Amino acid sequence: MQYKILGGSMQILDISLEPGEKIYADSGKLVSKGEQIVMTPRLVGGIVNAIERKITGATGMLTEFKSSGSIASVSLAGVMPGKIDMIDLDDGEVFLMADYAFLCAEDGVKFTMQFVGLGAGFIGGAGIMLQKFVGPGKVFMHVVGDIVEYKLDGSSALEVDPGHIAGFSGELDYKITLVDNVRTMMFGGIGVFLAKFTGKGRVVLHSISPYKLSSQIYLQGLTQSKKG
Repeated sequence: MQYKILGGSMQILDISLEPGEKIYADSGKLVSKGEQIVMTPRLVGGIVNAIERKITGATGMLTEFKSSGSIASVSLAGVMPGKIDMIDLDDGEVFLMADYAFLCAEDGVKFTMQFVGLGAGFIGGAGIMLQKFVGPGKVFMHVVGDIVEYKLDGSSALEVDPGHIAGFSGELDYKITLVDNVRTMMFGGIGVFLAKFTGKGRVVLHSISPYKLSSQIYLQGLTQSKKG
C-alpha cells in the first residue's frame, strides 16, 4: 500500500492499492476511486461494535475498499476543514480515537470500541465511546484545523478540553477531572470538566474543537434565518 497526503489546510488522503490489498474506512469519507476499486459494507468488530458506533452518532457500518485488478487508487477526506495524520502501529500497539476522527486503516489493524464512562459522555462532546485500534498496521485520522501533538514522558500530566481530543496512545491513563475552581467553571468559558492524561505516550488534538465549530455554524445559521 502506498499513500500520499494532498493539500494544505483541507487535506485529502490518496491511497494506491495493489491487487488483493484492502483497507477499511469510515462511511461517508470517500472522495474518489478508480473503477477497479470494489466497495463493500463491512461490520468491523462485529454487530456489537456496530451498535456501539451507532450509539455514538457514527455510522454502524464501515466500508471496505479492495483492488479487483491492477493497481488502483482511492481518495478519502474528513467532513470538516483539517489535516490528516498517520499512526503506524506496531504489533499489539493500541491507539484510541474520538468519534469522527477515524478516516481509514489497513486491513490487518483490529478495530473495536472502548467504553470510557458515562461521565465522559457529556463533556464537550468527547463521547462515551472511543474507537480502539490494535496493530500492526497504519491508521489514518482526520484532525479538524491543525494537528496539535504532545509526547508525554511520564514526568507530568496533560489536561485537555475533551472537545479537542482526536486520539491518544492506549498506554496512557485517561480520566475526567473537574476544573479546579468554581469561578473558572462559571466564568472561564472552558466548561466544567477536563480530560487528564498521565504516563508515557502520544496525545493528538484538534486545534479547533469540531463540536464548538458545529455549534457556532448552527448558531450563525439561526441568526441568519431570523434576519431573513
